[in-house]
Amino acid sequence: MNKGKSTNMLPIGWTIVKLGDLCHTTSGGTPSRSKSQYYNGKIPWVKSGELDKGLILDTEEKISDEALKNSSAKIFPKGTLLIALYGATIGKLAFLGIDAATNQAVCGIYKNVNIDSNFLFNFLFFKKAYLVKQSIGGAQPNISQGILKNLEIPLPPLPVQKKIVEKIEELFSGLDSAVA
Repeated sequence: MNKGKSTNMLPIGWTIVKLGDLCHTTSGGTPSRSKSQYYNGKIPWVKSGELDKGLILDTEEKISDEALKNSSAKIFPKGTLLIALYGATIGKLAFLGIDAATNQAVCGIYKNVNIDSNFLFNFLFFKKAYLVKQSIGGAQPNISQGILKNLEIPLPPLPVQKKIVEKIEELFSGLDSAVA
């Protein structure tokens, strides 16, 4: 066993990394609602309430190219992992099944070859309660990208990540069968 950056003992080959050191993250933006030409465009625009779908293939609203140019909204590529940062949706997760923009309440975590996206999804799902506890604010608590970027991840080698994901999927499949 070797020692990671924390006091926990980790198996050989595992390291502890901060999410922000491993993956590029950024949030989206909301174009001005006072400019009707920014809406009803063709660019899918994800809001945090839509992150309960697991895989985003369409969005309730679309924005225009002009909205994209004149706001902090940006297009995330298909496969990006999204996590909600604000309010009751904090910690909700979904993958983009399409290229899409998001509002500022959603953080996009770009794919990285050193971490299996499904492993990261499951790790963040596991850490949801912790992230909610880190939230600040009154009426609409939120977690910052700083909190996400500083989140420590015990990172096994890629083949081990894939085996962990396979086991989790096997267990959930068993649960689904039992419920059915």
